[in-house]
Order: sequence, then structure tokens, then C-alpha cells
Amino acid sequence: MAITNFSQNLAFMNKGMTDAELTEELASLVKAVRETGKAGSLTLKLKVQMMNQQAEDMITIEPVISATPPKLPGKKALFWSTCDGDLLRNDPEQIELELKTVEAPNQNQPLKKVN
Repeated sequence: MAITNFSQNLAFMNKGMTDAELTEELASLVKAVRETGKAGSLTLKLKVQMMNQQAEDMITIEPVISATPPKLPGKKALFWSTCDGDLLRNDPEQIELELKTVEAPNQNQPLKKVN
């Protein structure tokens, strides 16, 4: 008698829900790998045990799915520090320009033609 293919057993586990969950997790993982360019992993662990000691022909299989998507590096913030430990958002040695708002010219004036 031939042994049943693993893929067939997987398709029947939890009425097909294990296969569906693996498919969704794999699609999410592939998207994350494409976005980050970094590696991730998807693991299927099967806990196999006897149903009870009296029925040696009956076993239970509990699928445990875990995905480890790649992680993006955290965002950084830029500060300038002072000798007393303070953090500043602006460079203390940068000269500040005194900028002022200039009124926009009147837009209702007709344009002049140049020959």
C-alpha cells in the first residue's frame, strides 16, 4: 500500500484551513521580502501524538504555523547635542537668517507684450 502524499494530508488538515493559512502567510511574507529586500521565514511545525494509549492506530496532528517577516530598520531622528547633555533640533552654530514675507504682486495687472 502506498503512503499518502504529504501535500494531500496537509490539504485535509483542519478541513483545509491549515493549507489556506499557510498560503496567506506565505503571500504576506513574500510581499514583506519584496518591500525590504531582506530574508524572512515561514515555519510549519506538526505536533504528532497518540490519541490515547488504548487506540494505537489513532493519532492527532496539531499544525503550528509561525512566520518571521523581515524587519525594517527603525526611523532615526537628527539632533544636535550640547556639552551639558541637552538635545537641540537646530544646529546651534548655524547663523539664523532674518527672513521676511514678501507680498505677492497684484495678479490682476495685464501682462505686457514684448516684440
